[in-house]
Amino acid sequence: MRIRRTAGWGVAAFVTGALTTAPASAQDRPSDNEPGAAAQFFRDVASDYIHFFSKESAIWIVTGGGLALAVHPADEAIRDATQGPSTLTTTLEGGEWYGQGLVQIPLSVAWWTIGHSMGSARASSVGRDLVRAQINTASWTYPLKVAVGRTRPNDGPRSFPSGHASATFATAMVLQDHYGWKVGVPVFAVAAYTAASRLTDNKHWASDVVFGAFLGIASARTVTIHLRTTHVTVAPLLSSGAAGVQLSLARSGT
Repeated sequence: MRIRRTAGWGVAAFVTGALTTAPASAQDRPSDNEPGAAAQFFRDVASDYIHFFSKESAIWIVTGGGLALAVHPADEAIRDATQGPSTLTTTLEGGEWYGQGLVQIPLSVAWWTIGHSMGSARASSVGRDLVRAQINTASWTYPLKVAVGRTRPNDGPRSFPSGHASATFATAMVLQDHYGWKVGVPVFAVAAYTAASRLTDNKHWASDVVFGAFLGIASARTVTIHLRTTHVTVAPLLSSGAAGVQLSLARSGT
C-alpha cells in the first residue's frame, strides 16, 4: 500500500507491508556455516528458557496439569485395563524406541545436518528448532521427575512426567508449526502412539503421559515463537521532490 501527499516541495509517506512464510527471525541469524552461528544457537537456547515463562506456556501447563489431575483417580484402573497379553500390547512395542531421548536428539541433529548440507534454509531451520525443542523439553522434564519422585506402576523411579511423551509431542509440535497439519496430524499420531505404549508397557501412569504431552507442546511452542512474531522495520525513503519512510512487516504463520 502506498500513500503519497505533496505540498510545496512535497512530503510523501510510503508504507509497504510484506508478509512472508519464512521465519522472520531466521533472516537475522547467521547461517549455520557463518562465524557466530554456534554462539547464536546457544543464545537462542538461553532465550527459550526466558520465553517459557509466558501466558501461552502457562495455558498449556495449567491445562495439562488440570487434565492430569482429572485422570489421576483413574490411573490404577487404566493400568489394569492395559495390562496382560493382547494385540494392542504387541502393536505398541515400537513406542519404547521412538520416544527415547537417545533417538529423538540424534534424529533432530540429523534433520538439521541434512537440511544444511542440501542447502535448504527451511529444513535447516526446522532441524535447528527440533534440537532446541529437545533441549528445552528435557531440561524441564527430568528435574520435574526428580522433584516429584513418583513411583512408576512397575515400581521404578521418576514416573512423572513421561519423558517419552514430552519428547515426542515436542517434536510433533515443532513440525506442525513449521509445516502445518498435513505433517502435524501424522506426527501427532505417532506421539500419541508412543504415549499409549508407555501405558501398555506398564512404564507410566496415564496422568504421567497426559502432563508429559502438554509439557512437550509448551516447550516446543516456546522454541517456535519466532514463527509467530511480527518484525517491524522502519527506513527513510527519499525520491525526487519527496521524502518519506518505508515501513516493512515480516511475519510468519500463527
